[in-house]
Amino acid sequence: MHDQKKILITGTSSGIGLGLANEFLSRGAEVWGISRREAEELAKYNNYKHLQLDLSSHDKVRKIIPEHLNNVRNIDLLVLNAGILGDIKWMSEIDVEGMKRVMEVNVWSNKVLLDTLFGMDIQIKQVIGMSSKAALRSTPGWGPYSMSKAGLNMLMNIYAREHPETHFSSFAPGLIDSEIQETIYQITETDKYPTIKRLQEARYTEDMPDAISAAPMLIEGFEKALGYESGSYVDVREM
Repeated sequence: MHDQKKILITGTSSGIGLGLANEFLSRGAEVWGISRREAEELAKYNNYKHLQLDLSSHDKVRKIIPEHLNNVRNIDLLVLNAGILGDIKWMSEIDVEGMKRVMEVNVWSNKVLLDTLFGMDIQIKQVIGMSSKAALRSTPGWGPYSMSKAGLNMLMNIYAREHPETHFSSFAPGLIDSEIQETIYQITETDKYPTIKRLQEARYTEDMPDAISAAPMLIEGFEKALGYESGSYVDVREM
């Protein structure tokens, strides 16, 4: 009999995290979800365990995660999906505190979670850090987000060297409709931020599927990522 897969996903209350959790659960996996809000759509699954937690509250993560995962000895897949966009503004218009908030959620909360899990001696087969093509190129308006995703890429690369028993990837999921896209769709200064206009035009087209529809494609990409060197950046559109 095939062992039931154990999956831990952050940011499961909406978007990509919700889509992935729903797909894995429908395939019979045991899924732990962490998010600031309840994932009501997933409550119907007996194999779903939810933890309502703000991952940027580091002390709470260190205390509550060991209690929540007390009997877990191995995880097949950890998806570090929770993240925020931050303000779409030129760098000169953003204060350092706003940038720190984006880095806190998109980078440092992932470090604390990884350190906590490894400190519990949980064997983790694969870690996916949800990245973005924005990590590789500078685009007006995307400064803090791009910097945070570049930081996440390096975080995955460093942990890959320090934990060779676990496979790490920085994974760009392509264009997927999510809460972040909802924020982007409301921005009116499209002449100032050309990338925003392209994203707005892609929404509600086949070029930007919703997270539920995209989940099987992403999961296939996770499996393919195991064929790349641990610590690599991979883009689902180029695999």
